Amino acid sequence: MSKAKRFFPDLKSLIVSTVVILLLLIFAVVVTDHNNVRRLHRYLWEAEAAKEACYSLIEQRLGYAKALVRIIDNQVDTDRVEEVIGRWDAAASVDEASVLYKTLDDELALLQRKAVEHASYRAWSPYFDRMYLIEMELTKTSAHYQERAEFFNAQKGGFPARLAARRLDLEDLLLFDFGSSLKGRP
Repeated sequence: MSKAKRFFPDLKSLIVSTVVILLLLIFAVVVTDHNNVRRLHRYLWEAEAAKEACYSLIEQRLGYAKALVRIIDNQVDTDRVEEVIGRWDAAASVDEASVLYKTLDDELALLQRKAVEHASYRAWSPYFDRMYLIEMELTKTSAHYQERAEFFNAQKGGFPARLAARRLDLEDLLLFDFGSSLKGRP
């Protein structure tokens, strides 16, 4: 019978091999974690950029609403529209922005119904038209944000990324809830 050949001929080779394997494992964990952090930050940045584009369009629509209120100049009651415009905060959360946008849309719809009956409506209609075009653009932009935010939330929830997200205190992104007020949506 032949003696079984030993895998490690001495203690020194066992220690060196174990250290090398441990270093490779640590390196793999660090690289994986770094890639997860980088990916999550990239996905978060993409979602935040889309959110800022939505806010920019909302602010444009508010700007046209302000101009319309100035032009109407008390020929039609605009108090409620002015109050909604005054409540806008560019630092508002997605939930707050959604509620404000829905309220603004409702008030502008009421204002347009009142304004249609007025003799000066032809002078005001380009503002309503421009706000409608901005709304159509917001439909696409908000859909892009929703897609990016849902993708970020899904990626953040997967395993090893979940560990990095927890360590970095990354929260799920909120979704806009003003789809019902966007006329371009079914």
